[in-house]
Amino acid sequence: MDKFDRTIQNRILQCLYEAHPEAPESSDFKKFEELLGGFEILVSNMLYLSGHGLISTEVNSYLGGKKALNLQKTIISSKGIDFLRNDGGLGAILNVINVRLHSDTINKLESIIGASNVPEEEKASMISTLRKLPEDAIKHLNLKLLDLGLSRLPDAVHVIQTALHNLF
Repeated sequence: MDKFDRTIQNRILQCLYEAHPEAPESSDFKKFEELLGGFEILVSNMLYLSGHGLISTEVNSYLGGKKALNLQKTIISSKGIDFLRNDGGLGAILNVINVRLHSDTINKLESIIGASNVPEEEKASMISTLRKLPEDAIKHLNLKLLDLGLSRLPDAVHVIQTALHNLF
């Protein structure tokens, strides 16, 4: 059996979600302890979930290596709630990154096309099509170009090194 069983971790989160804002029932955690195969494994899972910011909990250590899980201080975090929500919760709304395209981006794409080895007719057609594209299509094109660039990162690093070397 896997020490970090995802199904049981999900059940722990669900238990804390349902109990929120109250503390969970100790009987529920006795069941999780049995399912996981012992108290130490339960503590490991609680610390793991806490380490990812999905819950907050307190584990007290005593002389002789004995540990105690303070269920009164165990609660699901907002990140944990968002994790369980099908819609991603508020985190999905608050963590949106907006990318704005400036006219410089289109100008740079046009200059790349202009400098290519493509026949002049085709260059003119590509530039004309580029200028007619809606914003979403240009974003998509830029993301595709970024993906391509990242897939050839060693080549890009070499180009950057060469350019920097030539500057100094």
